Amino acid sequence: MTSGTGCTPSLRLRLASTVVRLGRGPERDPAELRRKYENRKPPTPATLPRSLRTRCDVREDTVRGQPVYTLTPKHGASGWHIVYTHGGAFVNPLQGAHWDIIEQLIEETGATVTVPLYPLAPEHTAAEAFPFLAQVYRDVLESTAPARVVLCGDSAGGNLALAQALAYRDQGLPLPGHLVLFSPWLDLTMSNPEVAAVQPRDIMLRASELVEEGRWWAGAEDPRGPRLSPLFADLKGLPPLQIYQGTHDIFLPDARLLRDRVAAAGGQVQLDETPGGFHVFMGATFTPEAHTVFRRIAERLGQAP
Repeated sequence: MTSGTGCTPSLRLRLASTVVRLGRGPERDPAELRRKYENRKPPTPATLPRSLRTRCDVREDTVRGQPVYTLTPKHGASGWHIVYTHGGAFVNPLQGAHWDIIEQLIEETGATVTVPLYPLAPEHTAAEAFPFLAQVYRDVLESTAPARVVLCGDSAGGNLALAQALAYRDQGLPLPGHLVLFSPWLDLTMSNPEVAAVQPRDIMLRASELVEEGRWWAGAEDPRGPRLSPLFADLKGLPPLQIYQGTHDIFLPDARLLRDRVAAAGGQVQLDETPGGFHVFMGATFTPEAHTVFRRIAERLGQAP
């Protein structure tokens, strides 16, 4: 099922789109892209904002050498527990906009949110990230019933949320109650021919750069394999799935394919398409379109007022 969030982008969304477009750098070929990331200083995630420290009890742990934040609302906790994996093409650290998304999720749902800062490419690969994420998930299950857990993420983090659910299904671990994906990157090879038609409207992403970054993340694995490109996985037996996607995002064609394939596999899936929405537009939390996304998540988790 697909639903929209209105026909005309709001003024705030249009202004946010302009800011994003103006901040976009030049396209880089694979060699230039590699030079940008090789021998860089260790990437630093955005600092946890004071507003979240005021709103939540914050626990900082280290799991398999990686930082993990757990934020529990001081008031109005609902019993939901969201594990949030951030985007950034697997190469960039958590940004301020990710904290904004997390804060809105907490405000709307009352959930505790665990944020695992997984190792990034090109210094690391998916082979190192998956055992780390599995341990984080097992730790969450020690205090929360699986039915009250939500795996959530944006872009590359949306890929990881879906890939985790598939891995846990295959490993016989209890599955989370819900999956929530924001503009997920579902095929590292960007093989869908419909991507080219959307590319001129996308003010943020470039398919050619993503394909190269996907190779770094894959390491010795096949980037098109089902663990790394979950669009091609066996999609049976997934928890209820919510996908939130803008129409000006080159990941839109694959989001539609995922919806169709999950439905064909007998799953419960909802795709919300926002007209004029750029990649992970819900990170512009001041827009009405973002408010609609977070409100709908709360409704679907049974937390709407």
